[in-house]
Amino acid sequence: MWWLEEGHLEVASNQLNIGGMDAVELAAKYGTPLYVYNGNKVQANLNRLISALSAHTHDYRIHYAVKANSHLQIQKLAYDLGAYADCVSPVECEMALKAGLPVEKVLFTGTSVSNQDLRSLVDLGVRINIDSGSQLRRLAELSTQPELSVRWNPGEGAGAGLHSHTITAGKYIKFGIPEHKVLDTFREAKELGFKVVGLHQHIGSGWLGDDVHVFHDSVQRTLNVANHAQEILGTAFEFIDFGGGPGIRYSEDQTPFPIEEYAKGLVKTVRAEGYNGTIAIEPGRFPVGESGVLLLEVNTVEEKNIPIVGVDGGFNTLVRPAFYESYHEMVLANRVESDTRQKVMVAGNLCESSDVFNCSKKELREIAIPEEGEVLALLCAGAYGFEMASTYNGRPLPAQVLIMDGKDHLITERGTIDSIIGPQKIVV
Repeated sequence: MWWLEEGHLEVASNQLNIGGMDAVELAAKYGTPLYVYNGNKVQANLNRLISALSAHTHDYRIHYAVKANSHLQIQKLAYDLGAYADCVSPVECEMALKAGLPVEKVLFTGTSVSNQDLRSLVDLGVRINIDSGSQLRRLAELSTQPELSVRWNPGEGAGAGLHSHTITAGKYIKFGIPEHKVLDTFREAKELGFKVVGLHQHIGSGWLGDDVHVFHDSVQRTLNVANHAQEILGTAFEFIDFGGGPGIRYSEDQTPFPIEEYAKGLVKTVRAEGYNGTIAIEPGRFPVGESGVLLLEVNTVEEKNIPIVGVDGGFNTLVRPAFYESYHEMVLANRVESDTRQKVMVAGNLCESSDVFNCSKKELREIAIPEEGEVLALLCAGAYGFEMASTYNGRPLPAQVLIMDGKDHLITERGTIDSIIGPQKIVV
């Protein structure tokens, strides 16, 4: 089994263990659907990034991409290792502060940013990464805040290992200032009285092995822009942020992303161009994705037009298969190894025909045939799992559990009807 990893995902007595804890027992204790995170795995992956970068430079920052998993406890695990925060909304900025991060370590990078958002960010005092000329001019009207950075669109994206939705640079992409406008944006920022302290790029998410070369190409283009921009500004950048993107293996046939090659190539290219400031990156999926497992209870095993395995969660619980056609390894937690396997549709409990955990409703998945009442585990669900969950069909949000040093902790209570209808009012 390709996904086995000592200290993280193991098999004991033919049952799945997560961080040394029995997955079946966790499901019985906390109920399902249940997100389980191995906190030690989160920190192990962050430490791998730290080691890869520190082998080549000591002037770097890792900005944890809060959108991947914004739970305060998950954020704290990152911040305890010295990470900064990459936030995409004012609320994410507030969450980072509540998780214990000092304001100077919070960077906001948003798009289609409203005046209300800008006012909130100015009140919080966080650094703002400008995404458009409109945002720059409106910020000048709202604030005398002197420092900001600029996000540009390098014109080429990466992330083909997952889905086109995860590519964030190129012609038909809403993010960042395009190349033909970016230098004028620096001139305008200077005229408006801002001190531009950084340049930012982000070309995509979920990179696999071959995407490292696309990333390294984009680094050179960003450095070219940086050289011209610094001439315009008359000052050197404090930092250049090369964005996030390193991915994880969701399936056996995927090629792992070469973190060490990525870090070495990044630092080598940057220093060769003469830039001696801080190198920043903003990983999200890589630190947390592999750490999370979604546990679901099987409630239906039946032959309809096709073999159906029904479970007690749907795309309200994990939307990635329905939205991105994403693959998640499925493991029968009660009987990991089984001689009896079959191609089935693993179906959720929502009133939607697209509510399946296969990559599509016409692509059956071969799994061990479960019995009703057993627990099915979906692996690599730590990034963009609970974060994208909803209460569609009146289904409450799942509970979340953290395993740390062999102990389990409930970190999010299961949702209730009150958590769904509490804000609602009947007025007529």
